[in-house]
Amino acid sequence: MDAILLAVDDTYKFGYLNPDDQPYGYQNVWATEKTTGPDRLVIAPASGQVDVMLRLMEAMPDPFWVLYVLVVPRGEGEPGRYQSPEPQGRKPVQHLLEEFKPFFEQDGRQNLWIASTEGPAMLIYDRHNVLYAYGTLDGFRAVLSEIGLKEVPSIRFPRPHTHHYNEEFDADAGRILEYWEWQHTPLRDADTE
Repeated sequence: MDAILLAVDDTYKFGYLNPDDQPYGYQNVWATEKTTGPDRLVIAPASGQVDVMLRLMEAMPDPFWVLYVLVVPRGEGEPGRYQSPEPQGRKPVQHLLEEFKPFFEQDGRQNLWIASTEGPAMLIYDRHNVLYAYGTLDGFRAVLSEIGLKEVPSIRFPRPHTHHYNEEFDADAGRILEYWEWQHTPLRDADTE
């Protein structure tokens, strides 16, 4: 079993219909996944996804491009891809993640991408509350082992499931759009999956 049901709370990102909408969580696991391109890691922490992302960034050279993908807005702005105006150093990206940690971890309206400009290393924090890691997989695996996540054959999302867009994060959703002078482009089909 790759998942656990979490205690019911009104504010959560990703839910499980069994039979009612309840928070859904993973069991601190990760898997290697084949894609049409290179392999990637699917990382499913039980909690603290931003902290895991910060640790994984240690295995990536900076500077970084940051892409904030607003899939389901609640009035804060237009849906779309918001790219940082220029590559950002490690400290500014850490600050962004720490400042908006509750929003990223408890609201399902967005995805967040962080990509090294110095090679193929990239992290994606997905609306399904998992992280995808590309590029320097051996470095990422070492970090995951260090922090105690266990390898499993695969990670599966519950079907059916729900995404939550919580009113208490509307102010954060607006603030993040003002954080940098983002370059806005339309959503791509894959952004809404």
